[in-house]
Amino acid sequence: MKEMLFYRCEKCGNMVALVKAGGGELTCCGQAMTKLQANTTDASQEKHVPAVVYENGKIKVAIGSIPHPMLVEHHIEWIALVAGNKFEMVYLKPGMEAKADFMCPMGEVEDIYVGKEDEIVPNCEGNPCNFVSKDKSLTEVTVYEYCNLHGLWQAKFSL
Repeated sequence: MKEMLFYRCEKCGNMVALVKAGGGELTCCGQAMTKLQANTTDASQEKHVPAVVYENGKIKVAIGSIPHPMLVEHHIEWIALVAGNKFEMVYLKPGMEAKADFMCPMGEVEDIYVGKEDEIVPNCEGNPCNFVSKDKSLTEVTVYEYCNLHGLWQAKFSL
């Protein structure tokens, strides 16, 4: 997966993460959806660029160098991780911290699986199996986040 693409309907607010580009036009509410461009540099007082740290097999993401507000009128809606051919998204709500942890152990990860016959169990709510990559050459991850007021942001992080 090279880069995730996100689209938003300007009329109703529906948002789409594009899994595979097929060449057609995404539409909603009778009009073309807007392709979101991720910001990578903060110029405002609120900090939005994801801060990423890799510790003990976990990719820890906090939004901004200072805690981002998580109010009804201004909050982070979700944080997403793209690494190799894996994609995972954590949804947030007002009142929660603007943070997410993703498991991304390097090398063999057989002991992480909890499903039958090597089945990957996605997003198992706090268990150490929510993000697994067997790609030993994984060296970079991209983290996206969406602020309900300031839009899409991203940061790339080298492991």
